[in-house]
Amino acid sequence: MLHLLKLKIQVMRNILFLVLTLLIFSCDDGDFIIEEFSFDSTEIDNACGQLTLYKISETGTEALILELNGNDGSFLSNIENQVDTTRFTINNTSVKVLYRIFDDKVSSDYFCQNIPPTTPQVTEEWYARSGTIQVVTTLIEDDEDGIPFTDEGAVVLEDGTIDKANSQNTDGDAFPDYLDLDDDGDNVPTSEEIDIVDGVPVFRDTDGDGIPNHLDPDDDNDGILTIDEDLNGDGNPANDTTIIDGVAVPNYLTSVTAVAGTNEIIKRKNSYKQIYTNVISFVDGFQLENGSEEIKYDVEEYIFGTYIIENPVNE
Repeated sequence: MLHLLKLKIQVMRNILFLVLTLLIFSCDDGDFIIEEFSFDSTEIDNACGQLTLYKISETGTEALILELNGNDGSFLSNIENQVDTTRFTINNTSVKVLYRIFDDKVSSDYFCQNIPPTTPQVTEEWYARSGTIQVVTTLIEDDEDGIPFTDEGAVVLEDGTIDKANSQNTDGDAFPDYLDLDDDGDNVPTSEEIDIVDGVPVFRDTDGDGIPNHLDPDDDNDGILTIDEDLNGDGNPANDTTIIDGVAVPNYLTSVTAVAGTNEIIKRKNSYKQIYTNVISFVDGFQLENGSEEIKYDVEEYIFGTYIIENPVNE
């Protein structure tokens, strides 16, 4: 019995500090490789009406499973603040943490079924009888225009949250620059007014006035706002051009042609991305048992993994 317990302790140590992500999976210790991740948020009576997170070992015969029965997972991407913490008390009924060993390789088909398949069979099951599942959710919002939000005048408070109201908002619309695809509101996207060199944004300044194009409502300083040089009225000043030395140059980038359009201006719609990073861990003691045998980890926090959700926002 003592020999078997030592063996189990060693097996469980091999699955410490696993990282679980939606698109990219990795493993810190190199012994327990994540091959599949399942997150199911389903309607009532569906075969998987619960939140299930699981990891399968490199050998395919072991799995670490977290179940929140009846939970739709909305807490993973619906928080009041930019950093929020949700906790669930492990009770081995509606909130479970299981470690299973199978007699053969297990696949994703095994999980989230009303009636588990007959093979592979579970040869051993260890379960957490107490403790707390903690989910720390961090929200980062970004317009992904090529400029890091920290370089777009975002005001970051001491607690790590962003003060939207006092962050830089060049065009004075409803979106601070770090959430605005068009920072200066000239209908030319910020991403098209900068260059990216070796992953670093390089700012253009066509008229040399010290204001980069993506923050300058009159890029060529001809007295006509860039947005008004949209002669065909399609909402894109970049395709209204003048031939200069055989090259088609957008009117908003040359003072040679200083003509304002007469069509009604169509403003571009804005969009940005919300990125929720959920760090899932077991706190208040992580202990597994199997009959009379117990495994207890003397750590304040056991990292189960990280789950990332990306939501596009169109406004």
